[in-house]
Amino acid sequence: MPELHREQIRSAKLIANPGCYATSVILPLRPLVAAGLLNLDRGIVADSKSGVSGAGKSPTAKTHYMYAADNLSAYGVFTHRHTGEMLEQIGLGADQIMFTPHLLPIPRGILSTIYVHFHAPQTHAAVVYHEFFADSPMVRIYDKALPQIQYVVRTNYADIGFQLSADGRRAVLVSCLDNLLKGASGQAVQNLNLLYGWGEAEGLE
Repeated sequence: MPELHREQIRSAKLIANPGCYATSVILPLRPLVAAGLLNLDRGIVADSKSGVSGAGKSPTAKTHYMYAADNLSAYGVFTHRHTGEMLEQIGLGADQIMFTPHLLPIPRGILSTIYVHFHAPQTHAAVVYHEFFADSPMVRIYDKALPQIQYVVRTNYADIGFQLSADGRRAVLVSCLDNLLKGASGQAVQNLNLLYGWGEAEGLE
């Protein structure tokens, strides 16, 4: 992931691209975990929803229009292949996060809604995000509103927003990205740009 491993990517010989769901969960959580703000004993819930193109390249009955239209379904509960990637990159144990992916009846895009608890009341979560992603041209932080899929579809941006509870001890984080770009080919182009010393956002903005 360019936002986390920029320096290693520049000199890498082999680069593995992050998964789309993993990107949508790692980006909003990593800054808060790295800053030690989250009460991990209370656990994290990541509720993620993807358009049908995020279900893989092989057609299945579940991705056919007749099944997916006017429907919303959970799948891969406790078994999704990108869960290990999230644990490793965020720095969590398997018992500290509950991740459930869902299939949305739209062609593309991912929205992850993530529920967290803080050790102490917070008022400055936005500051943490702005500092962490200061050099990340493909991440946009929403200070007042919440991201929506329609704002990122067909772009390489990852949008992150949040709402604090009245007591400041809980937050709902929302992240959105296009699973076919920032969650796949666009992120690969970011990595290519870093590898060859080009601007990270070259060809992507």
